[in-house]
Amino acid sequence: MINEQTRSILIFSLTLVVLCIIVSIFPYEYRDSDSSCYSAISQRLAFEPLSTWCAPQWWGHGGNQGLFREHPPGILWLPALLVRLGARPNVAALCANFIYLLLSLFFVYKLAGRWGGPILGWGVALGIILTPIFLQYLIRANQEPPLNLAVLAGIYGLARCQEDRRGGWIFMAALVLAVLIKGISVLLLSMLAGLFWLIVARNRRTFVLIVIGHLIVAAVMVLFELWYRGVAHQSFWQIYYSIQSARSLGGHFNLLRKGYNIAWYAARVLWFSAPWTIYLIYEAIVSPKKKFDFFRDSFVRYLFLGSLGIMVFFSFSDRKADRYIFPAYILLALVGVAAFLKVRPKIMDLLRRQERRLPMILSFLLVGLTFLRIFFHSHLYRFIRFWPQ
Repeated sequence: MINEQTRSILIFSLTLVVLCIIVSIFPYEYRDSDSSCYSAISQRLAFEPLSTWCAPQWWGHGGNQGLFREHPPGILWLPALLVRLGARPNVAALCANFIYLLLSLFFVYKLAGRWGGPILGWGVALGIILTPIFLQYLIRANQEPPLNLAVLAGIYGLARCQEDRRGGWIFMAALVLAVLIKGISVLLLSMLAGLFWLIVARNRRTFVLIVIGHLIVAAVMVLFELWYRGVAHQSFWQIYYSIQSARSLGGHFNLLRKGYNIAWYAARVLWFSAPWTIYLIYEAIVSPKKKFDFFRDSFVRYLFLGSLGIMVFFSFSDRKADRYIFPAYILLALVGVAAFLKVRPKIMDLLRRQERRLPMILSFLLVGLTFLRIFFHSHLYRFIRFWPQ
């Protein structure tokens, strides 16, 4: 007899295979520019020597030529590796995305389970896959899912580091993943780590871990720079910073404009984390004292403030996009589903009675939603846009 953990791993390994088969068999067209870009470049990169993977080319995608320096090339490496291992080139980036999403659900399960046990963990994972943000990014090939994975893994690593060293290694790996996937966006995890120390675990061990993690990231950046200079004979980080600062920090500072940006992102949170954000607002208005001892938990307050911090961080730039605050959607949805289940013992009892079936239920839901996502994306596009930039 295999234990429950091994059984769950086998189920989700099979789920990954099925999802990859689905996108390999059924026609799918990349319609967002980022997914199309990263898929096309990673396909070409797969046939280049590994020693040059630090400096991919545009290879004419979108009419661009020369070195690709929009972001570090980490987003390209897993799809390129999958192509080398035999995956169909045009779906390798989608298969990589499924890996990121399944690992993210694992860390959602572990985080929720820390204050409510495995049943709450499964319930939260089930709730999150029904949010608009998860459905929209279920079949994509851009940076947000792996960056979100880094954020969730980093938070879990910090929470676990109080118990054993494995948590520290997870946190440091998450920082490295974040910087290689989206460069400057590693500051999101840095900010969340600082808030964790201030709100949840203000102790020496956590502080030292955060410092060591950032020293390791600095070392990785230096090593990557040396690798890049050896291949491209120029600096990566200097040019990358120039590109990003020109895009994000240009123009004059306008306080009213920054306030508008926060409101714009708040509206996105309300929709993309629905229905759980709407539920949180309802409960905060209707029964703040009767039911919501849940919100006295320091970790829950941390997730709220962390989500707000992400929105404020990106509001300083007038260059906005729904995807920029992706981790904020997932963190608030996590809180919303957990709060919903905490005050509904009957639903928790139902989940408890189905505990052995929950991994399979989640697996079937993911497969079914993937079919629906392909159909609606192909025939009805994605989501109706509202309140433009």
